[in-house]
Amino acid sequence: MTDADPIPAPADRPSWFLPVAGAAIICLVVANNFGNVIWAEWVIDQPLGLLALNSSNKYLLATSVNTDLIPVLVIATLRLMAPDPLFYGIGYLYGDRALRWAGNVFPGIQPVIEQARAEDGSFRWLMATLLVIMPNNPVCLIAGVVRVPFSRFLTLALVGTVGRILLMRVIGSIFADQIEDLLEVVARYQRWFLLASIVFVVGYVAYQATRRKGLIGAVEELEEDLGD
Repeated sequence: MTDADPIPAPADRPSWFLPVAGAAIICLVVANNFGNVIWAEWVIDQPLGLLALNSSNKYLLATSVNTDLIPVLVIATLRLMAPDPLFYGIGYLYGDRALRWAGNVFPGIQPVIEQARAEDGSFRWLMATLLVIMPNNPVCLIAGVVRVPFSRFLTLALVGTVGRILLMRVIGSIFADQIEDLLEVVARYQRWFLLASIVFVVGYVAYQATRRKGLIGAVEELEEDLGD
């Protein structure tokens, strides 16, 4: 890997984008962590509210037995896709510099980043599959870097997101009895689950902030690494 910038990026980037993107990512991280704190109560009493905060697979499964499909599709799709345009924009506007930033934030995707740096453009053909199978933050960023048209990007990410939600509903219906038994245990020991969740989330956030790991630490370096 060289220090050259093989992936071009627009010369005139809006000065407001990085501060807005950073603030939005922080809000999403806060919502995600708050959902991880109060899940034991909300998974039973306010399942749709929980999904509005955090629509990770475990909560999609846990709420599959006490929610209707259509509200879940709407709320979970909006929540899961909320960060997608932000990361696409980072990749589109900052090109190779965005890849270097992503390599520090998501070290597991380094092989994918190496493929994205290929100058022959062959990697673009793989993006459709990646966006459908796993439309996560790093994949959305790389989609912006390799210039996937925005309408195609949104369509493929939507297909992948809805497919993920439907898959979790199917799995939830298969294991409905086991999930209901688990929710009964959660309801019985709700206070202890809440206390354990608070300790875990606070410790995890503190670790990320002090070690500058994950998105919490990365947002602090967003303008430093990508700002002009």
